[in-house]
Amino acid sequence: MGAVTESALAGYEAFNRREFDALLARLTEDFFWHEAPEVPGPKGATSRDEFARYLGGFDQLWEEFRFEVEETTEGEDTLHARVRLHGRGKASAQPLELVIHHVWRVREGLFAGMRAYLDGDEARAAAGLQDVPS
Repeated sequence: MGAVTESALAGYEAFNRREFDALLARLTEDFFWHEAPEVPGPKGATSRDEFARYLGGFDQLWEEFRFEVEETTEGEDTLHARVRLHGRGKASAQPLELVIHHVWRVREGLFAGMRAYLDGDEARAAAGLQDVPS
């Protein structure tokens, strides 16, 4: 397991524990985030500070929400993570379970951005990993 994967896994664990400062410490100041359009809620942020504000209100929207990392693949300056999202919103008691693909951009050991996809092939292509065996 590479250092990028280890850092990402630690970031997911920090998110699940709601230790957002530990997650934010892994991001560049100009970090961008683009959520998959099919996932409920806000769709993006264009800086680490904007993402921090989103995280600050996260538990107001969700009764329960966590990520379970199922697989990761490192590229040269990317990481593709297939994760299972488990959640239940506050407005609706309906549970949500979804496999989502996060493509992380890495710069100087920090995460500079993340785009989410529902389609694994699209995510792998975006990460430049279409020729890497899954």
